[in-house]
This record gives sequence, structure tokens and C-alpha cells, in this order.
Amino acid sequence: MGHSLPLLNSKLRMPAVQEQTVNRPRLLELLSEGLRRRATFVTAPAGYGKTTLISQWAGQLKEAVGWVTLNERDNDLLLFWKYILEAIERACPGFYPVWSEAEGLRPGNYEPLMIELLNALEDWRQPLVLILDDWHYITDPHIQESVSFFIEYLPPNLHLCFASRRETSLPKVKWQTSGWVLQLNHSQLRFNLAETSAFLGQFPQQALGQAQTERLLELTEGWAAGLRLASLSPGQLQQPESLLPELPAGPGRTGQFLLEEVFSSLDAETGRFLMMTSMLERLHGSLCTALTGDENSGSRLKAAAAANLFLTPLDENSSWFRFHPLFAEFLNKELERREPGLTRTLLHKAAVWCEANGLEEDAVDYYLKGYYYLDAIALLEQMKALMIRKEFSTLRHWLSRIPEDLLRGRRYLYFSYIYALLWNNEPVLAENHLRLAREYYEAASPEWSAAERDAYLGSYYYVRNFKSTQYDLDVVKGLEYIRLSLQHSPSGTDLIFAPPHMPLCPSIFRSYNGKRGRHLPREIADPFFAGMIEFMTPMRIQESVLICYGELLYERNELAAAEDFLKRGLQENAQTRHQPEKAYVPAYLFLSRVCRARNEHAAAARWLEEAEQKARAAGERTALLLIETEMAASALERGDRHAALRWKERHGLQADDPVSVYQLFQYLFLVRVLMEEGQTLEALELAGRLLNLAEKGHRPMDALEAQILQSLLLERQNQQEQALLTLEEALQYAETDDYIRIFADKGESLALLLKQYIGLRQKGYLRDKTGPSLAYIRRILACFADERGDQSFRRSRGEVLQSLLTAKEYRIYCCMEEGMDNKVIAESLSIGMGTLKTHINRIYSKLQVHNRVEALRRGKQWDNKHAGF
Repeated sequence: MGHSLPLLNSKLRMPAVQEQTVNRPRLLELLSEGLRRRATFVTAPAGYGKTTLISQWAGQLKEAVGWVTLNERDNDLLLFWKYILEAIERACPGFYPVWSEAEGLRPGNYEPLMIELLNALEDWRQPLVLILDDWHYITDPHIQESVSFFIEYLPPNLHLCFASRRETSLPKVKWQTSGWVLQLNHSQLRFNLAETSAFLGQFPQQALGQAQTERLLELTEGWAAGLRLASLSPGQLQQPESLLPELPAGPGRTGQFLLEEVFSSLDAETGRFLMMTSMLERLHGSLCTALTGDENSGSRLKAAAAANLFLTPLDENSSWFRFHPLFAEFLNKELERREPGLTRTLLHKAAVWCEANGLEEDAVDYYLKGYYYLDAIALLEQMKALMIRKEFSTLRHWLSRIPEDLLRGRRYLYFSYIYALLWNNEPVLAENHLRLAREYYEAASPEWSAAERDAYLGSYYYVRNFKSTQYDLDVVKGLEYIRLSLQHSPSGTDLIFAPPHMPLCPSIFRSYNGKRGRHLPREIADPFFAGMIEFMTPMRIQESVLICYGELLYERNELAAAEDFLKRGLQENAQTRHQPEKAYVPAYLFLSRVCRARNEHAAAARWLEEAEQKARAAGERTALLLIETEMAASALERGDRHAALRWKERHGLQADDPVSVYQLFQYLFLVRVLMEEGQTLEALELAGRLLNLAEKGHRPMDALEAQILQSLLLERQNQQEQALLTLEEALQYAETDDYIRIFADKGESLALLLKQYIGLRQKGYLRDKTGPSLAYIRRILACFADERGDQSFRRSRGEVLQSLLTAKEYRIYCCMEEGMDNKVIAESLSIGMGTLKTHINRIYSKLQVHNRVEALRRGKQWDNKHAGF
């Protein structure tokens, strides 16, 4: 199984059709006609036979059928779609579920899974009916939004069927106008006279005449549950007609009356047993014994089910059951009426049993339903290791049910709750809680110890840092907060760090939010990453930050430092058991790029081969796609266009495919492949779409890459001026952050375009004051000289060094050339030894060396020939 979350098998099993079921051909025919549409909605209050009808229909279908029975706990985007994927996999053996994309689900971020799943289902081609029973429990707007998207692009071989007690908030009016949906409501589900007669005919001891049948139909208004209750009523066993005058009109009142009749017919022991277990979501013999003290609970459950007392078995062995909601509600109200307060006591017993039997999630729910908040808090604190593998939205659901005054006093849980709100895309609510948290601190902290104050502020500032960087897109403020967090909690924090719900990405650095024009220059980036690494290291969760920083260093062409951080991250990743591919894939890809930038192509290939072996052994399909894409890109850089074309054919990517923000890597490479094929117009249109997608998705690096590709495509269309202006804009975005490799990795075509740009700038044909600096562009061109040995890109050694180094770094380099030691250099420049060492380390990083000897040798490699620009 490809997923880590345990799924309840009974929710994925279609309920068995009971013996006392009436065949309803008029409705079955309607449902079958609906298969020509995208979706069917069967909507009616409880007891109208929705599940029974759909089970009957599904059992007659030739098409494969997937079934999911939903409940309140499924209001979790990740859990909901994992049930859907599992249902599809069970219905379609051999269909490959896209679990890797499901891991990335979070509110507002469902498109990657939807696109992957829809494409896979369309390729599958075989008909499939997917049934979602009890859809009314789903109130989460993010799930509803994702399902709407799913229906909008549903392939013709798939049909969805929803059973709900209430009208859905999905946009059915629009879909009806388009002829996409079939609707059945309670008026159509009502039993007619023939169906009522057929149903009652199954109970010959209760045979009714025509008039009595019509009267019963009138009173129950064709309500299936009412008819079934009437069949169980002892008033009809001997003289059914005597009961009819007493029945109140209307399904609701009739149901209450008939439930009372059925309940009053039970012996006292059975009635009490059913009442005392009515609050359980699922019933098991041992669990019921814990609540009732009755050692024969298992036998009682089976006997009640055999007597048709609204108990449905949930597994093949009839070990687990559930009540019909109507009967459970009636029994629970009856228990509260007779013994007020007992329900709460029984909920506590249920929670204790579940906790002892490894059903911690059920235990938390029962504690919370019974208002045993301290017990729930204690269990949640014990479950910390488990919750690291859970969704933030599940944690949010649990913690939101605990009174805030209790939660706020548990710093670890309270800040984990705010953190979960942020991951659940609720920044406004999170900000409100952060404000309250600060007010609580001001009021309560005078009574705390210094250690308690530091722990509280360490967590507070860490969550502030997360909100600033991820939602406010303010890294400067985030840096301030991470420094404050480190100041108060130098050993890190004990918040719950569940894995972020993001799909596997080829770049950690590119996957985090950013805004075009809001820069991350080295004077901000370097201390920010240093602080994050220092903060994360005590908790042993620093691998992603190490790799992320290594990627940034690569983009700045600081190859030696990049290699060091990438390898450190990869080393830490070796100890990771949960989703290790989210770190090792980008690490391997960028280590390969470091080697390619040095013309070490054999070493570059080895990194990718090692990544491929690891991904293949783990069965990580998405990882293999990303690695194969990088292999094709590497081949294209070496002039092997056939490998790129084979990649395109194998993966079936097209220029007009719908694309999510998490597919930018593949489709940006597709632009390059289309360019190689001469499909310039298609490539240009796709590049424009990707640029818009990247900007809307706050992916500035991907937007920058799309813009660079646009400039190359415009140049191929002989739109020289527009190509240069587009390139100029890309350079302006990139210079402040000192990005080099994103240009240098695009090959000689871009180098020639850069040379043209410099020439036109020098001749005054392009604006000079507002454009990127020529020194920056020459630093990019220097990479082409080093990597390709092209003398046309060379300049004097002094020019190269001055464009690579700051003025002070260049003076220090000249001092090193003269043979001065560090002490003499520091004195001559009037700077401290610590400052000098910082400058020297930056020189080594920029020259991609490790010591002074290598730095001086590297400087001599640039000869004194001048390029003509």
C-alpha cells in the first residue's frame, strides 16, 4: 500500500442489500440513465432508502464500482482523497494510485492531485462508478472545492454518485444547465402503492388490506424507514389495523411514534443494552462490554442485527456494527431522558477502551464528545510521535474543540494549533490567536519561571517566523523572528512538526512562497538560513533547510559551498524514514547540476543514477519522473536532443495540457523540448501560461525561468527587440538576488543574446540607468567562458575578478596575491580578523575553491585577453 495513513476497511465496502428489500425498477432505470452524465445526486432526509437503492443499483452494474461511506471525521482534505484513491484502487485492480501527489494536499493546493488523477483515470479508459455515501457530512469548503474541480474535468469513463440528506453546496445549477447531473430527491424516493404493497407482502403475518395499505402509505408519505418501523411494530402483529388511527401524520412524527413502538416491544435487557451503546460510532462486542458490563455483548449485537434492529455489520466477520442514525439518535435521547448524564460517563468508558486497544483517534473523539478535555489533552500529548505522521487539518480539528482557556495554558499544543491553522490556509484566524497569545503572555508570564517564559516566546516567535515567510512573504521580518526564537529557545522547540502537505518537488528552494520583486539578497538570505539551520539542528529536522540553502548557493554560482550543504543535507536524509524522497530528490538533482557546471559529466550522471536506483527501489513514481526529466535535461545540455524527444514521447506531455504549479519543472523543460522540435509558437504560448501560473502561485524562480525561455523563443521568431526587453526584465529581477546559474544553464543561445544586449547598451540603443548592471551580465558570461572554453566570452583577469567580487573582496584578493598573511591584510585594511575571515570565505565560495592556494591558481586561469564587449 502506498499511503501511510490507516484507512477503515468498512468505509470502503458496499453495504449488503438486506433481505426485506423491494425491487424498484423505475428508480434503478433512472440511475442507469444517469450514467450518461457526469454525476448523480440522490438527496433525501434520513430513512428514505438512499443507501439501499444505490447498493441495489451498484450490485447490478457491469461497470467497476468504488464505494466510500463518509462521516464527520472525513472533513480533512488529505484523508478524504486518500479514501477516494483507495476506493478507486480496490475497484480497478492494476490502476496506479497517485499517492505521492495526495501527500501534497492542503487547502488551496488540490490541483496537482486532481490533474494527476484525472489524467490517470482517462488513460485507464475502463468505466468506473464512484459512490460517495453520506456526502452531507462533508462541510469542509476545501474538499467541496476540490470535488467541484474534479467534476469540471471528469473523464467520460468515470461517473460520480452522491447520497446526501441535504442539498449540496456544489454548483449543481451550472452543471444542470450543462446537462452534467441527474438529481433524485425525496419525492421520487417515496414508496408508491405498488412498492408499499410489495414491501408489506414480505410479512404475511401482518397482511393489510388495500385500504389499510393506502392509509399507511398516506401516513408515512412513502417514507421507507416508516414502513420498516411499522413492520416491526407489535401493534400490527395481531391487529395491524388498530395501530393505524394512532399514527400521527408526517414522516418525522410518524418515525418518532414508530420508534417508540419498536423500542417498547424489546425486553428490558435488550433495550438497556441498545441505549447504553447508542453513542458509539462503531460497535464491537468487547467495546460494548466495557460500557454495559454485559459479557455477552457480542452475541447481543448479532442477535439485534438478525432481528433487523437497525444494526448494519461493517466487516465480513460481523465483529463491528453501526446503528442506523435515526435509531441511534432515538436511543440516545431515550437514555438521556431516563438517566441524565449517563451518556457522558459512557463516552469516557468508550474512550478508555479505545485508548487501551490502540484506537487513539477514536479515543480522542469520545473524550471530546464527553467534554473530557483534560483527558483528551493528555492523550494528544502522548500521541505527539503519532501526530507527526498526521495531517495538520486533523490536529486543527481536534484542538479547535478544546476550550481556548485550557488550550492556551498548554503552550506546546496551543502553538501547534496555530501552526496547524497556518498549514490549513487560515492566516487570519492564526493571526488572531497570535495576538491573544501575546496578550496571555503579558498577563500570565510574571508568575512563570525564566525557563517557562523562554519556552513560550521561543514557540511564539517561531510561529511568527513561519507566518511572515509563508503568508506575508516577508523574509526580513521572518529573519528577525527566527533570531528572537533562537535567543529564547537555542535548542529548538517542541511543536508538532508534521510533514508539510506538499507534493514531491525537484527544488525545495523554488517550492516555498515568494513574490516577484521582493528580493532575497545574500545579506538577508545567508543569516536567515544560518538561523534556520541552527534552530532546526537540535531537533534533527534540518535536512530540508540544508538542501534548500545549497540550492540557493548553486543559483548564485557558489558551487563549492552549494556542494557542501547539499551533501550535508543528503547525509542527514539517510536517517529519515518518512518521505525521504522529498529531500533526497532535490539534493541529487542539484549535486548533478554542480558537477555539470564544472564539466564533470560522469560524476553528474552518477548522482542521477544513484537517485534513480533509490527511487525505483522505493517505488516512487513521481520521483522517477523528476529524475528522468533531469536526465533528459542533462542530455539536452550535451547536445543529445533525441533523449529529450524520447522523454516527451514516453511521458506524453502536451503543450495544451492543464498544468498545476507543482508541474512547472516538467513543463518548463517541455518548453525547451518544443523549442528543439521547432514548435516555437506552441512553446511560446506554453511559456506564457507557465509564467502566469508561476506568478499567481508565488514561484518567482519558476517565473524567472519562464521569462528567460520567452526571450529565447522571441529571438527565434526574429522579434529581436522584444526578446532583449524580455531578457532585460528577467535580469532586473535576478540581479539583486545574484542569481547566475538560471541564465548560465541555458546554453550558448542565451550567451549570444546576452552579448547582443551588452553591445546595444554600450551603443546607447537600450536604456542604461534603469537596466541591470553590465558587471552582473559579464559575471554570467564568465561562466560560459569557464565551462565551454569559448574565448569570445573572456575578458581580463582583473575584469573577471572585479565582476565576481565586491570592491573590498577584490582588494583582499590583491593582498593575497602579494603574499600578505591575514594579520597584515587586516591591519592594512583596518578591519578585524573576524570580518577578514568572512570576506575570505566569500571569495573562496565565489571562486569555487577551498583555500588560498586554489584561489590564486583559479585567478591565474583567466588570461589577459579581452572580449569585444
